[in-house]
Amino acid sequence: MLPGAIAVLAAGLLLDGSVLTEGRAGSTVAGQTPNAAGVTLDLQGRAPGEDGIVRFGLTPTAVFSEGRRLFARGFGQVDLRLDGTSWLRLRQGLGYGTVDLSPVAAAGPAVPGTIVIQPPPATRFVSVDESNSTVELEVASSRRLRMVASGAWIVSGGTDQLAQSALPLGRGPQAHALLQWAASAVDTLRFEAAGSDTRYSNGLRASVASFTAGWRTQLSRSADLAFSAGPGIGRSQTGDQPASVLPYAVATADLNANATRDLFGSFGLSVEPLGDALSGDVVERSSARASLTLGRPGRVSVSARAQGSLTLTSGSGGPSSPEAGDRFFQGELGATLPVNPDSSVIAGVRMALLSRPLPGQPSQQWAAFVTYVLRLPLLR
Repeated sequence: MLPGAIAVLAAGLLLDGSVLTEGRAGSTVAGQTPNAAGVTLDLQGRAPGEDGIVRFGLTPTAVFSEGRRLFARGFGQVDLRLDGTSWLRLRQGLGYGTVDLSPVAAAGPAVPGTIVIQPPPATRFVSVDESNSTVELEVASSRRLRMVASGAWIVSGGTDQLAQSALPLGRGPQAHALLQWAASAVDTLRFEAAGSDTRYSNGLRASVASFTAGWRTQLSRSADLAFSAGPGIGRSQTGDQPASVLPYAVATADLNANATRDLFGSFGLSVEPLGDALSGDVVERSSARASLTLGRPGRVSVSARAQGSLTLTSGSGGPSSPEAGDRFFQGELGATLPVNPDSSVIAGVRMALLSRPLPGQPSQQWAAFVTYVLRLPLLR
């Protein structure tokens, strides 16, 4: 029975991968050097079947700087077709090893969830443990109406006492519900409710809930605009002390557009309450991100990327607690030169700025980098 099932999956297996190698060098500030060489392998697999799809991925990384640092992240996912309009998805993600949290390090592969622009800890290398267990139900009641509900148990943070002093270990449930209505061929209405409850290894507990209503519209064939807004609530507690509960505002705005055939831009703004990963405090943080790319895929192109955050409320006042007015900025300017259809070389510079660095942390860093990317269509 099992060998037969494996044979069926293998017969339809689609396997893709990529290898990214990077070297970077910059100035040493406050005893921290951005100099490093790294190798990342990203392997993605998919096996479609009659009643669903099996997906998996593995992303090991090696960074060579002040020794050798190894980290691996992987996931397995099963998409089960319940009927013609419903899907049940089960996903388990795991990660373990030492992560390079330098603000001028290369961005890792995208993972599911909201993008959080989080200032880094004072310690560059941190040993971390990750686990994400998720169940999701999607129902398309009609061609216009779609509903999604999910629940997850999240574990993320330092593996031991030393690592947790820089990045507390947090664990707890998350829930999300979405109702989406296609009002017209170009307009979509969205209603979302989300909540999380995280207990950190430093004794703090952060609980956040929000409800938003949103609208997405296709401005043209090459541009779309989306925004949402609503109320939120945050509850923070330290040990057995009385909890503090405060209301917050939640809002997002995103614009994606092709200004010309060769120029693409993406811009986003958000404000939301969240549990700060470095302290466990509930704070409200606004974020902005923008990217511009000049050039077409497969040709020489130039890209610029910038993102930053502004903390709007203060935490509990601990050594790593955020304060209102804290600012964090990251920027990158690079040029991509295709070598052949499956590989390219990217060269450029990155910089990072912190308005209030933690003890032992530089307020600004920069680094020049050269990256080689090789795409591997392994099996089709």
